[in-house]
Amino acid sequence: MENKFTSIKDRVVQVAEMQDISKESFFKSIQMTSASFRGRAKETPLNSNAIVNIITEYPEVDLYWLLSGESKIPSEAINFVEESRKEYHKTCDEKDKMIAVLKQQIVDLKADKEDLKKLLSLREKL
Repeated sequence: MENKFTSIKDRVVQVAEMQDISKESFFKSIQMTSASFRGRAKETPLNSNAIVNIITEYPEVDLYWLLSGESKIPSEAINFVEESRKEYHKTCDEKDKMIAVLKQQIVDLKADKEDLKKLLSLREKL
């Protein structure tokens, strides 16, 4: 009988490789270490806490695929999800740039406000 636990760990490593972060960061985010996925440790079962952490931190992961190695989601849907994720990251980058611009505008407006206060106080002295 095939040991499905080792293949689950292989799939977890695949999930780690698909993320936009290092494997070490991925393993830390699921509260595990990379040592659990190497050598003899790779042959041990994956604990349920790790599975919960994976689907909590990475909800886009197909849980059925993670557990069984088979996907119930058509490949077109997987591509759509992946493209949506890329678009989301692109949108986040654009938002970050806009936030930086707005923060600079706030600084500039505060400086203008102080200048206007000084001008008003000079006017009142006249």
